Amino acid sequence: MRLGLIALMALMIGAEPGPAMAQDCDVSGREGACGVALGYYRIRKPQGFGPHPTVVYLYGSTGNSRQAVESSPFIQAFTSRGYAVVIPIALDVEYADGADSGWHLRHERITNARDEIAFLEQVILDATRRHNIDPNRLLMSGQSRGGFLTWEIACHRPDMAQAFAPHAAGYLGPMPRRCSGPARMLHTHGRRDRIVPLDPDRPIVSGGARMTPLEDSLSILASTAGCDITPVTDRFEGYERKRWSGCASGANVEYLLHNGGHGYPGNWVGVVLDWFEKGGAQMPSTQPPANVGPVGGGTAVFRGVNQGGSAGGRFKRVPQ
Repeated sequence: MRLGLIALMALMIGAEPGPAMAQDCDVSGREGACGVALGYYRIRKPQGFGPHPTVVYLYGSTGNSRQAVESSPFIQAFTSRGYAVVIPIALDVEYADGADSGWHLRHERITNARDEIAFLEQVILDATRRHNIDPNRLLMSGQSRGGFLTWEIACHRPDMAQAFAPHAAGYLGPMPRRCSGPARMLHTHGRRDRIVPLDPDRPIVSGGARMTPLEDSLSILASTAGCDITPVTDRFEGYERKRWSGCASGANVEYLLHNGGHGYPGNWVGVVLDWFEKGGAQMPSTQPPANVGPVGGGTAVFRGVNQGGSAGGRFKRVPQ
């Protein structure tokens, strides 16, 4: 466990629990949510006492943690491999075009915004203490807006997890020319994604910020990790892969492109866990089944360049 997390855990253990932290954490039922000082999370665990390798999953805008945790095939794909799944709960945010659930991103100017990094640190520490997850075998993943936050953490706090696997997202806003440190990244995206399209003529804009072109973002991660400038491209059934080799020890940057849209390919979980466990050395040559939908409810409908974007305002701290 990182030193900063150890220090924060010591503070949390020594402090009197606040109202959220004192909440009963019965995860056996469908409604069970665990509370920390800055919010709530849900968890599903595999059999056995642990410590469990863990996926922290950040769902997309308009998503819902109850729907995510009840997505049985998605959750079981992780737990059957021995992984716990932690689903932090996004706060409601008042966008320009109505209320929605979402994560606060760095570029947004939102009054009383939650510090998402601090919240996720609390969630990881609480789940380590209460549910015996293994913080040294932690994979962070996100879909759509949850993937945007995953990208931010991979760049600015790569020490927060051992690897990152966002899908259908990117770095929203201007990405720095160098990240805080090397990271392990496996990004997947669909050629036919209409929500977060790859087409440079249809750039994503949200909250007035434009998404950094995906391959530029990957190149920045690769450069930070000391990888070779030019990625190696290869193909296997259903995927095109770009892989930056020569990276610093422990770092790995790969990009998988599939023929689907905004949803996950059906074998996405297995592909990602194989990559995580094998250090990204090889990927399985398997044909992804048809796309499954986004997990957790819905996705953000991001506006085009001339149609504005989501603008922030009021947050609610309510389990959902």
